[in-house]
Amino acid sequence: MGSEYHDIDWQAARWIDRMSRPLQDAETAAAFDRWILKDPCHVEAYARVSAIWHSEELDTALREAPATSEDCASNDDESPRRSARVWRRIAGLGAAMLCFVLVTRAGPGMLLDEAIFATRHGVTRTVALADGSSIRMSGATRIAVRITPWSRRVSLEAGEAFFDVAHERLRGFSVETGGTSVSVLGTAFDIDRIDHDTQLVRVYRGLVSVDAGAGRQWRLPAGTGLEVSGERVRSLRGVEGQRPGWTEGWYEANDTPVRQLLESLNRSSPRPIALADPALGELLVTGRFEIDQPAAVLDAVAAIHDLRWRDEGGRYVLSR
Repeated sequence: MGSEYHDIDWQAARWIDRMSRPLQDAETAAAFDRWILKDPCHVEAYARVSAIWHSEELDTALREAPATSEDCASNDDESPRRSARVWRRIAGLGAAMLCFVLVTRAGPGMLLDEAIFATRHGVTRTVALADGSSIRMSGATRIAVRITPWSRRVSLEAGEAFFDVAHERLRGFSVETGGTSVSVLGTAFDIDRIDHDTQLVRVYRGLVSVDAGAGRQWRLPAGTGLEVSGERVRSLRGVEGQRPGWTEGWYEANDTPVRQLLESLNRSSPRPIALADPALGELLVTGRFEIDQPAAVLDAVAAIHDLRWRDEGGRYVLSR
């Protein structure tokens, strides 16, 4: 039995090493979830070893421990072996460290923090998560949040949200939109789920990894973005400032299809805006539009493309 638990502890240590790297892909995250939920002993081992990993005593011990010639000769190409050496040193310090560790003996179900948040049409909301992250939700937006001791995950089911993610050495933070997955450790970014096929990702701080499936992956630094629409992908440039304009009542368009602009307006406009011809939605616009002034926005779009719009009582209609 002792040997079995020793093996589980080493598995937990290896997973902590993998999950504490700057970015993880969706396949690694899924494999980790399968491992940790397979056995309550995995949950306990992960909590115990991660407590050591995060402890101040470990940092002190590693600083004071003499470096070996093997450690000094290591280089970046030997990171797996270096990680193994670090964990061997942790194991050697285990007896001294255990008095500082709070061992979690709960089953997986008791370690979950799950919640669903939604905003009504025309209403924004900021959600503060237990890890220190915050999510600013646009109107007509719905998210599902799932936080565990080993992961932080959000599903953006509809609408748009700005994520300001608290950095953690151990747990990553991922957002699923149905078509793409965005993974980070600590950063600030915005995701706009235009429809089932189209998602916009804009990065305002840090670095994010975007996985659109079928082997399509990108890393986006601050100031850049990406539009994924089915098989089509378009890079977004000129992402400026600390947060998206919509959080202050503005929509920043940069060669943006009219349909995307109207989708954003429809989250707050007192009357829905429709297109008389769906082809008009592919026209491009550039500019800064005030979200809570839909009539003024329609005036501007009509002037740019020689269109017209009318008030049909219950809705606005843009036409040629």
